[in-house]
Amino acid sequence: MNVHIIGPFPPPVNGMTNANNMLWEGMSKKNNVHWLNTNILKRMGNFADEGKFTWRKSLFSLVQLFKGSFKILFSKGLEVVYITPGQSAVGYMKYTPFMWAARIRKIPCYIHIHGGYFRTMYNGLRGWKKRIVDKSLRELAGAIVLGPSLRVMFEGLVPDEKIFVCENGVEDEVFATEEEIRQKIERYNTDDTIRVVYLSNLMESKGILDLFEAVTIVGGQGKKIHLDVAGAIELAIEDRVKAYLEELGDTVTYHGVVDGKKKKELLLNNYIFCLPSKHPYGEGQPISILEAMANGCAIVTTDHGGIKDIVNEEFSAFVKKGNPESIVERFTAALQPVAFLRSWNAASAKYRMSHFSNRIERILMGE
Repeated sequence: MNVHIIGPFPPPVNGMTNANNMLWEGMSKKNNVHWLNTNILKRMGNFADEGKFTWRKSLFSLVQLFKGSFKILFSKGLEVVYITPGQSAVGYMKYTPFMWAARIRKIPCYIHIHGGYFRTMYNGLRGWKKRIVDKSLRELAGAIVLGPSLRVMFEGLVPDEKIFVCENGVEDEVFATEEEIRQKIERYNTDDTIRVVYLSNLMESKGILDLFEAVTIVGGQGKKIHLDVAGAIELAIEDRVKAYLEELGDTVTYHGVVDGKKKKELLLNNYIFCLPSKHPYGEGQPISILEAMANGCAIVTTDHGGIKDIVNEEFSAFVKKGNPESIVERFTAALQPVAFLRSWNAASAKYRMSHFSNRIERILMGE
């Protein structure tokens, strides 16, 4: 199969860029795969600036528009176009020319939404913007979402038979072995410290400040707790993050941006993965949660977007959004170490990198 992938690739590392990179690596083993990186950012900026117009963004997007459209219009043998657009109005519409180019060539075009905000964005559209989005959706071969609960984003906009579900996956190098999980259980049984890890971009909307506050409260109760944090820091909260890091001292360790072996090490060394997200764009299916499951972590998170599609009460617990005290309750509750193995089993059965790329491949081939 000859496929053209259009979307953001690392850096910076986030759910969508990681997924696109994984898909390219997985599908390239059996297919002829081309890719176009539409990522403007090289580091984490401010969430408030996402979707805003700037001349720099516009110039870069224009260059990529010509590159991608030319590839679609004039490449021989191209069989399918796969696009991962953004969820803001601007973030989505800048991809519509690629969809139209595919339509001109009569090449099937699929979009994959990595989040849970699309319908909210669509419902706020008016006038010409709504007409552009409506036209682009009518011409798609399919719209892909990350979980069953997210199908609602396209209901009534795309025929039901053209709405597909494809869960995310985890890179092979990050996945723990079953023996490593059993060793983790043995460590937990003799450890008197609550060990927590946060592995995502450090954004206020992802709940990092709520997590810092929860750790502060637990420490004030005289309990032993340690927090490992990794990810790029959102510029708007950089000063507040640094203040917490200084205040918490040895209780928290900030590791910067990590990947591969370091990511796996952090997840294996900790017992609880916490992502108390309240992101206004919703959550699709955070790869960070799947990576934590792949390393046998119990999950403490929020019932936000599509998260409920991938976790269950056997190894996870939901907390209230924006509520550090709710997080504290889960951290200090008794944790059954069997949850570590259940978490790993759930990931191993469904969320390996090969599972993800094979699911996408089957959808693109019309199976």
